[in-house]
Amino acid sequence: MQKLSKLKSGDTVEIIAPAARCSDKNLSELKELLSSWGLNCIVQDDIFGADLLCANTDERRFKSLKNALLDPKSKAVICARGGYGCTRLMTELNKVAPSASQKIFIGMSDVTALNLLLLQKWHWPVIHGALAPDRFSAESIAAAKSILLGEIDQIEFSGSPMNTLAEKNAVIETTITGGNLSLLQTSIGTYWQIEGKNKIILIEEVGERGYRVDRMLEHLRQIGIFNSASAIVFGDFIKGDEPDGTSLVQPVLKRFAESLTIPVVKIAGIGHDTTNFPIPLGTKAKLTLGEKINLTCVV
Repeated sequence: MQKLSKLKSGDTVEIIAPAARCSDKNLSELKELLSSWGLNCIVQDDIFGADLLCANTDERRFKSLKNALLDPKSKAVICARGGYGCTRLMTELNKVAPSASQKIFIGMSDVTALNLLLLQKWHWPVIHGALAPDRFSAESIAAAKSILLGEIDQIEFSGSPMNTLAEKNAVIETTITGGNLSLLQTSIGTYWQIEGKNKIILIEEVGERGYRVDRMLEHLRQIGIFNSASAIVFGDFIKGDEPDGTSLVQPVLKRFAESLTIPVVKIAGIGHDTTNFPIPLGTKAKLTLGEKINLTCVV
């Protein structure tokens, strides 16, 4: 278990786009936000380029990712967006020897793939979150600033139990792993497959209907991902409505939770919704179970 590194005024950070691109305006807003915190921002001139699906070619995005991770001058790597494309970089990233100097790395959604490899191979704690002032609430951005600049030494979340095991008074002390459900399923059978043994697994998703959520969770269950996990935290699952406007996602999550033999809790505000609080992965975490759920993560 490690603590996250902290930034201070004058530190250099690099913005990269390892998956999809954002608009030039969004990129400019992100740079302005970081600069307002007293940070020096590196943004490569060719961060965006022509590609069928992603922010740039695989070769250019990998070069940018590798250089940002290994550059001794910068203290943090910040992913501009998720979207799609990180899995196309994993084979080459797996060949890179871990940097001797740990950095802050923040990203989510498609960046779940990078988070898992950095957690499991490089043994870096990472931040599941995003700095997108155009998409997320001011409160969410302020929470990220507090973590990055070391203004707090822990972050707390409250939630609710989703099965009877979570209703029983108990305390679990371990680390958190996980991220976006689609990417957790995609990791199966790869060298960056999620390792959930004795850990709390965070799961969130966006834009997936109930039957697809159920299918992905069932796949993870059958492959044994949850067998030795300590607990599951469901974050937000949004925009998964049926054609008639209803949603089966929450009933699917509830049924799944009740079928498991480990505690499952729900914590709102982690995921793709407007309120999107950052959460550290790989640092010390304490999950207090019972009528009132509390999750405390060291930052």
